[in-house]
Amino acid sequence: EPQARDGCSPSMKFLLAALVVLVAAPAAAFSLPGKPAAFRPAASSQLARRAVGMSSVVERPPEIKLAPAEPSNDQANARGKKYKLLLFNDSVNKREFVARVLVATIPEMTEPKAYTVMQQAHTSGFAVCGVWVYELAEAYCDGLTSQGLTAAVTEESDD
Repeated sequence: EPQARDGCSPSMKFLLAALVVLVAAPAAAFSLPGKPAAFRPAASSQLARRAVGMSSVVERPPEIKLAPAEPSNDQANARGKKYKLLLFNDSVNKREFVARVLVATIPEMTEPKAYTVMQQAHTSGFAVCGVWVYELAEAYCDGLTSQGLTAAVTEESDD
């Protein structure tokens, strides 16, 4: 059990308080057969609290300061940067293989789009496979390069 600052666990404090109540309570506090109890719970509970070091005054919890509701900088609503995934032509892989790897690696790549990207890379030296956030573009690039294709990620320009 967790220990309090005074070295007593909560259950130990409870047992100590119960013992103080039993020892400190007058004999008349307990009911006898045919007699009403004269136990005064308010007085004995104060005595028990003092015995275990508890205060009868409720302390206010510390005030918690929250962060401002609105962001302070102007970049809060700015769009995240986008990155292009570039596929480069190589003389090692066959065009059909390149198209199959594109479809298998990039979920939104259809077969006709993969064929167009592959043809663009073959004729001009490179092609843009798509534009994504950095983490996604990097993951797709890793998937393409692990299959032997030559690919790279570059930041999309605004112009």
